[in-house]
Amino acid sequence: MKPISFLQFCLPVVVGCAAISFGLPQASEAASASTPAFTTSTTSASGLPIPRFVGLRKDRVRARFGPSFDYPVSYEFSMKGLPLKVIGEDRDNIWRRVEDRDGQRMWIHRSMLSANSHAVVQAPEAILRTGPGATNAARARLANGVFLKLETCEAGWCRVHAGEYRGWLPATSLWGADS
Repeated sequence: MKPISFLQFCLPVVVGCAAISFGLPQASEAASASTPAFTTSTTSASGLPIPRFVGLRKDRVRARFGPSFDYPVSYEFSMKGLPLKVIGEDRDNIWRRVEDRDGQRMWIHRSMLSANSHAVVQAPEAILRTGPGATNAARARLANGVFLKLETCEAGWCRVHAGEYRGWLPATSLWGADS
């Protein structure tokens, strides 16, 4: 079984892949203290569940310290489809409080987010299998950080597409898949 490295899938978008593995700057005490209240219950102003995964709609998306264009930019993502977890929404249903796979939190305008269709391997290594279940044959080994197309998830397993490989991974080994 041939290992698949992180760079095989991200080499054309190295800057975007760097966003996956490097931490983001922390908001200052003043910025976090002045951030307006937001919803963190299991349902939200949009009526969608919280938490939930979303993807970046564009190749370049700016995240902010607070839910308004008046707040400074905290980070700029450069990878369309990168999965983020929505952990809250502002009361006006315009901004989403999101968390990246490193646990960094920021605000992104809802127009820059879409339904999630990608995932990132978060396990040290994941075995891509021919079917959903650990007893199915192994197809490939995927390294931590590999960016995948998420096709479907059922019963704790997700069908994914990584380059020329298609198969199933446990949802628990993926950032961006609801387990």
